[in-house]
Amino acid sequence: MNARERLIKYRDIYDHEGSSEIFLEAMRDCLAHHVENNDFFRRLMEDAGVRPEDIKHETDLEKLPFIHANFFKKYEVLSVEAEDIVMHATSSGTSGQKSQMFFDQDSLDFGNSMVENEFGHFGFLSDEPTNYLLFTYEPAEISKNLGTAKTDEGMLRFAPVNEVFYALRFNGVGHDFDVYGTIAALEKYEEQGLPVRIFGFPSFLYFTVQQMKDTGHRPLKLNRASMTMLGGGWKGYANRQIKKGELYALVEEMLGIPEANCRDGYGSTEHSVPYFECPRHNFHIPVYSRLIIRDVETLEPLPYGEAGFANFITPHLLSVPAVSVLMGDMAVLHPAQECGCGLKSPFMEIKGRAGTSKAKSCAITASELLKR
Repeated sequence: MNARERLIKYRDIYDHEGSSEIFLEAMRDCLAHHVENNDFFRRLMEDAGVRPEDIKHETDLEKLPFIHANFFKKYEVLSVEAEDIVMHATSSGTSGQKSQMFFDQDSLDFGNSMVENEFGHFGFLSDEPTNYLLFTYEPAEISKNLGTAKTDEGMLRFAPVNEVFYALRFNGVGHDFDVYGTIAALEKYEEQGLPVRIFGFPSFLYFTVQQMKDTGHRPLKLNRASMTMLGGGWKGYANRQIKKGELYALVEEMLGIPEANCRDGYGSTEHSVPYFECPRHNFHIPVYSRLIIRDVETLEPLPYGEAGFANFITPHLLSVPAVSVLMGDMAVLHPAQECGCGLKSPFMEIKGRAGTSKAKSCAITASELLKR
């Protein structure tokens, strides 16, 4: 097996120290691939004075030239032949700037394995028939490439599907948030008694359970093996965002899903490594990536505990040189022991989107549906 294959098969997926040599070898292989097959990336590396073989220690990762996430809103830079692309994902809905990412089969398989490994690590793989509530876009031509829709649909493979309900219903032109249909689906799922898995934007889940409470709807008692895995943020409704603990408590009160089974997720089209909350609701960094926090003025690396831009590094993609991506998200990195859950890797605290750009994400576009 090559280094990327060994990395994806590494058993302890939060052991940075034990996997470090494999990760660095995988990075060198990935960098060499992009240098050889992508003129843009080759020039980027040359301008930075960095060669793949220079990455010998984890501190050397700081030398890598990063690409800002906004770059992928304007440019397509493939490191494989166009006919080798098997999936194309975009980050926003029908308006706003769209980041886009392209996957060859190898990169797609790597991504699917990451998600499966993390689901398995937290005990969320199941053989029991399951009902799904997706707070994402009902499949339609205009939404087929949305990254959030692809992510949520991909999660259907980790427990057998009994029924699926999409909360963002296609109306022939766009999508509308069907809150009453969502509540009816939850009532049906309660009656059936099967486990329920809820994926998608946390804002829609909040507005659903809050609508139930405001209208005096009785609390539901879903199967105790039910779970949530949320993602996409509250970006369009930051002024109404509540703390995760409050949301999880409200979900347990109104739906009967144990707080311990309520998890958040973090990811993006530009950097598609998945990050799942641990039982203490922190985002630990899996072995498939590393995170450098950079000063917002100097872009120099910052130590634990200081807020700056999130710079993610991964050997995930062979299709596009998204090897080192600088996000618009502000984050803080913490040492593993500050969490206390037992995972060995550092964890990140996402502080929110920096700047005042009008560029729209999936969550911003989705939040417009709530206004209607």
